[in-house]
Amino acid sequence: MIRISKRDVVFVVFCVLFIFALFLRTSTAIIVEDLMRDFAIPAASLGLMASAFFYAYAVVQIPVGLLSDRIGVRYTVFGFGLLGVAGSILFAFSTGIQMATWARLLTGIGTAGIWIPALKYLSVSYRPDEFATLTSIINAIGGLGLMLATLPMALLVERIGWRHSFILPTPAMFLLVLLAWYLMKPQTHPVTGQEEISKEQRKEVAATSLPGTVPFWRHRSFWPFALWALLVYGVLFSFSGLWGAAYLQDSYNISRETAGSHLMFISLGMIIGGLFWGMLSDRFFRARRPVLFLGTLGMLLTWAAMLSLSAYPGPFYISLIYFALGIFSIVFLINLGCVKELFPVKIAGTAMGTVNASMFVGVALFQGISGYLLDHFLETQTALSAYRSIFTFYLVSMALALFLVVLMPETFPRETKKPARP
Repeated sequence: MIRISKRDVVFVVFCVLFIFALFLRTSTAIIVEDLMRDFAIPAASLGLMASAFFYAYAVVQIPVGLLSDRIGVRYTVFGFGLLGVAGSILFAFSTGIQMATWARLLTGIGTAGIWIPALKYLSVSYRPDEFATLTSIINAIGGLGLMLATLPMALLVERIGWRHSFILPTPAMFLLVLLAWYLMKPQTHPVTGQEEISKEQRKEVAATSLPGTVPFWRHRSFWPFALWALLVYGVLFSFSGLWGAAYLQDSYNISRETAGSHLMFISLGMIIGGLFWGMLSDRFFRARRPVLFLGTLGMLLTWAAMLSLSAYPGPFYISLIYFALGIFSIVFLINLGCVKELFPVKIAGTAMGTVNASMFVGVALFQGISGYLLDHFLETQTALSAYRSIFTFYLVSMALALFLVVLMPETFPRETKKPARP
């Protein structure tokens, strides 16, 4: 008879919570038209509202890590999880853009307290050789949240409206937060499997906390990775999380459901690409930089293809382009691994947290700038031309990201036994 340990149940709870976190992160993309109509706002204001989520998420990344170390995963997930639930409910009842902005900011803070505590829990509850596999599983399952925020969300909004669509998942998320709190209550005896964790692993986990670390930002090798992450993640989620569906609806006058079905292919590409790039890097190239170069080049060519469109090319071509955006952009997971390999254990955790924060700062910046560009060009041009101005901005950003790859050192383990020199 198969016995399921409590730590495995907690792992499943984290997987499902991450689905909710990613759903809430990108679900506004499908209701852009509704928000602009109900709040009577221009695209720039909507971009600023959407960016509030990512600014908040970025700002609390390091505090969440410190709280996970200081007060524990249990209290961190409980407190932040409740804030995420409250933010989603507040957004559903928003009467204006100011209230909606504060609600998205609160949701960003709340959902930021899931991913880092989950990694902390895995690091202290499972063996080191299980960590990478379990992290990949959480990422893959969490990708379902991105898919739910596309066509399923579009169908739900058409039937019950966008406000009820944001209220609907909150009871389940609230119950999961309570379940995590209950399952992670202090143990008088080690949880099954925890006795296998060595003292060396515990010391390694403790060493990743902020106090006493070397200022990694002085290392020149760090900045190409951080800036690359800001550009790539900023472009990906400013489009998929805000303009991906609105672009199709405004430019080609297609339905919300059709736009949502196209948007789903970005999520599908990310799920498949997450497995593909890791295997390509570890088993074929046995290197990181060639993979980052190929992924970035793919993004550059995909945005060039988007920019070339002057009319609706049909569902197959649009779905193919959206799939390409997802499968090439998910190469950012390799970038995070590079940062871990670049620095010694004592500063690798903080360096990765900072790069993770830069990714969400990138989304916030790109959403604000793209909203301004859209408003500016809509005054004198068609919707398609206005969106093409955003795509030009994305294309230039990907060209810069490709240049940054050239500046990156190779970090595959056999070449990173020593920390990077300032």
